[in-house]
Amino acid sequence: MKRLRPEQRSKLQSLLQIREYRRGELVYQPDEDANSLYVVIAGVARLSIPTPNGRRILLHLLPAGEIFGHTALVNARFPRVLEAAAYTDLRLGRVGRDDFLEALAGPRSHELAEVVSFVTERWITLVLRLARFLAQDLQARVASSLVEAARGFGIEDARGHVLSLRITQDALADLSAGSLRKVNAVLRRFETEGLIGKDNGRIVLRQMEALEERALAS
Repeated sequence: MKRLRPEQRSKLQSLLQIREYRRGELVYQPDEDANSLYVVIAGVARLSIPTPNGRRILLHLLPAGEIFGHTALVNARFPRVLEAAAYTDLRLGRVGRDDFLEALAGPRSHELAEVVSFVTERWITLVLRLARFLAQDLQARVASSLVEAARGFGIEDARGHVLSLRITQDALADLSAGSLRKVNAVLRRFETEGLIGKDNGRIVLRQMEALEERALAS
């Protein structure tokens, strides 16, 4: 809120629906519909991401004046991807997506919406990738990197998903946040198990579903 111009702040404040939360109470959780943003009026909000193994990775603690719930800005109507809760007793102001954009951009809000949606979607994708990596072991990270590479550069044929982009072992180690030696050991294990192979110097994902399962395990 501090970064808004006075007229934007005043307009936004007039649109807020106020609600109070007790410490530890959920504001929203992943997969819920995302149609509103929230302004912290008093207290501290906690943003985290639940992981498959039951842990929660704390991403941010938000004091008064901060805005969260940006998934609502994606036009494709993304569901919530993070968990928001009251870190302390909390007072929030809730505002719908269209009202939020109107308060910031006025008559140009529809023009702004497309750009904001695009940027927000990319930001969410990067945040999720980082958060998941923090909770994964190396084998899961390597599997995840291979699956993502196949989705972006893979060509499916009788062999499996062939990566059209030549990805070096050094690059894969960087993508997986592991040492070259340890990542190579994981790749050899995957190859021995028949999950991946090589064809003319290109990586082939022979069992995409099995690798996706490995990426979710940790």
